[in-house]
Amino acid sequence: MANVELNVITSGNIPWSVKREIENTFRDCYRRFGSNVPYKVEVHIVNRGTDMHALLKEEKLRRGITTSGDEEFICSHDAWRGYPRVICCLERLNALNKLARVGAVRHEAAHSALHGSLEYYIFRMPDDCQHTAAIKGLDSSVLDQALYFVSVAVKDFEATRFLVHHDFIGCQFAFALEWLQPSEQDKSAWKLAQANRQAKFIFLTALLKPILFAHPLLALPRSKKISLEHQVQLARKVEELLEYLGTAEQNRLLQVTSMIAEDSTDDTHRNVDSAMRQAMNLA
Repeated sequence: MANVELNVITSGNIPWSVKREIENTFRDCYRRFGSNVPYKVEVHIVNRGTDMHALLKEEKLRRGITTSGDEEFICSHDAWRGYPRVICCLERLNALNKLARVGAVRHEAAHSALHGSLEYYIFRMPDDCQHTAAIKGLDSSVLDQALYFVSVAVKDFEATRFLVHHDFIGCQFAFALEWLQPSEQDKSAWKLAQANRQAKFIFLTALLKPILFAHPLLALPRSKKISLEHQVQLARKVEELLEYLGTAEQNRLLQVTSMIAEDSTDDTHRNVDSAMRQAMNLA
């Protein structure tokens, strides 16, 4: 294993045992990942969601970043400084069971290995998508936010696929089963969004993230020593996550995510371009 410079920074009243556990999880991942590891990683552990929101807001203002959504994640990752940075929210991690917490941290370790440089946070809208957007009357700001959600979804798919390849399977099922929870807030937001084409498009592209995150787990063959019960439970979670959309929108969204997964390669930028073309079918 390459020697990774791992810097763990805590903010607020973070127990030493928590810092040690998260650091050890990252180091264990990098040992298992082999040569595919970053040279340097910075991990911030904050107490509350509000702390994470403030940290991201300050960084985005400084760097002129206008996209949003990552403030609500359990953990977030970026490479705005040229190397991987992960922010872990203890309040949100503590809402998960123990194996799911480990799964969440391993998920971020996978991102740091796969998406650890600035090029994975800068994506250009394909020309044909811009043409389609103009025909459909989508504003440039809407298109930018949709591209952000699509890129996040693709990178989550790649992270889960990478972890499955390295036999981190049980923890990813545990994380997915805990994380994929429909909320009344989502249902209310959908009622408002579906009456407006642009809002509806953004809402549906945001849903690509949890579905594509789960896809490599649902696609696992029986030969992998996994519990069929876990796959059934996860499939049901995805159904519950989408059932308020109605049958037509559910089918359209699942068809788009299936096409994105089937067309996926090891080239993240190509995957995002391809996924964006598929996502335009949601507009």
